[in-house]
Amino acid sequence: MAMARSAAACSGRHPASALLLRCSRQLRGGSCAVDRQAGQVPRHSTAVLRAQPPDGGGGDGGSKYDYSDPVNQFLGNFLPRARDVEAELSHIAWDTPKATGLSLDQMAERLSAALAQKEWFVTGDVEPSLFSDEFAFKDDSVATLGIRNYALGVRKLFDQDTARAELIAVEPDTSRGGVVVTWRLEGRVNLPFRPTIPPYVVTTTLATDAQGLIISQLDEFSVPGWQLLLGALLGAWAGPAPAPPAEQLRQEWQAKRAKSATR
Repeated sequence: MAMARSAAACSGRHPASALLLRCSRQLRGGSCAVDRQAGQVPRHSTAVLRAQPPDGGGGDGGSKYDYSDPVNQFLGNFLPRARDVEAELSHIAWDTPKATGLSLDQMAERLSAALAQKEWFVTGDVEPSLFSDEFAFKDDSVATLGIRNYALGVRKLFDQDTARAELIAVEPDTSRGGVVVTWRLEGRVNLPFRPTIPPYVVTTTLATDAQGLIISQLDEFSVPGWQLLLGALLGAWAGPAPAPPAEQLRQEWQAKRAKSATR
């Protein structure tokens, strides 16, 4: 999308963040085409296993989801409707005051504690106080606007008995203007045949705005989406090698960080 790349170049922000800001404005106006190349993401962005149907059920008024391909839209039709899972998140105070003025270090500390406890990348049990009203989510298959829409989409996608989002690392990143979260995803998704997601590692970039609030989320991983889909549909033999246990990944990350610090 040439328009999105132009927005990134002119904004002075990280390209992915600029794209999401542009998407948020277009979603408010009607549409946002998802460009697989925009933002020049070095990893494969999360694909089929993030589908969210535009059913308008229980999300923000007039919510919109923009798909990049018909496969995701088709699979999304088999997920629970947003209104069916909204009660499970009824304890969240969506209009809670915003926690403005946080530094990247402070935001990283808040995220580390909250994500370890709530695992909201799979539960949807978010903390709205950390998110801008302009929050936009994007991956390789879908874009959406609003933290409530995102939370409901996550909740209806993942099986709450088996899905896990285990933290590996949470780091402030001034070059990206936000916080980078590395985590391990596994479990089942709420499709009729209850496929199991092959365990894999996700890198999530949470960009912040001038008030210190999270304005965008971009999920990336090193395994191609088609390979994850094959593993989910056909079994482990057809998918990628499973990621190591979270504790092993944490130890490897800490060892790598310690080695970098001694250079």
